[in-house]
Amino acid sequence: MSYLRKILRHGIIIEDTKYLNGRYGKSKRNSKPIGQTPPEQLRWQSKNNVKKCWRLLDDNFSPGDLWVLLTWPHKVRPSTAEIRKSMTTFLARMKSRYKKACKDFKYIYSAGRGKRGAAHIHIVMPKFDIAEIQKVWADIVNNGEWVKTGFQPLSQMRDYYKLANYIVKNSEETFYSDDPIYKKRYCASRNLKVQDIKAKVVKAHEWKKEPVERPGYYIDKERSYIGYTAYGYPMQYTVYVKLPPVSKRDGKK
Repeated sequence: MSYLRKILRHGIIIEDTKYLNGRYGKSKRNSKPIGQTPPEQLRWQSKNNVKKCWRLLDDNFSPGDLWVLLTWPHKVRPSTAEIRKSMTTFLARMKSRYKKACKDFKYIYSAGRGKRGAAHIHIVMPKFDIAEIQKVWADIVNNGEWVKTGFQPLSQMRDYYKLANYIVKNSEETFYSDDPIYKKRYCASRNLKVQDIKAKVVKAHEWKKEPVERPGYYIDKERSYIGYTAYGYPMQYTVYVKLPPVSKRDGKK
């Protein structure tokens, strides 16, 4: 038999996906296509967007880069158009400042709106002067007066899955509404590196039910799963996480 396999490496992660389709493996489906059930289809799309955002974060950002929270003044409820305009201005001004500092400006962000209408932005960008970022944002949304912002450096572990999930979930506060701030779950600059994902045909005697162990990695069972593709064919998705190096002190008995 033959099956298709995709392997992606990013940060400390290896994503290994093997699956069958109508051409390889067998022509008969084991499950109905996801597209026939809209709620399941939306969940599938959300999961795929988290994966895409996760890969972009791991491939383009490093420990010490910034996860930034941008808000509006208390009791200010900006419209969708005002939020977009503020972000367009912010990105343009930050790009100019990064250029003056001889740094490349790149970003991933999403916009959310709480139940009471308060808007906020979560954006990941390369490390920069925090005071400068605060000033640029305050000038745009509050005439230079103080406005709440938050800054958190990216962790030393090059696995930003939880952050990707947070960014996508943040946008879904309005994504499914009648007035989405953006018509996509996250926005990203065009200068981000994107891996070219191509499936390879693998010939095998049988379909192994359990994933194979990899030296130097452990299998993250919470993110791995065995199930079916969106078209109802069997698949196996495995997330391998690189084990931390063992120090000499840890190695002593």
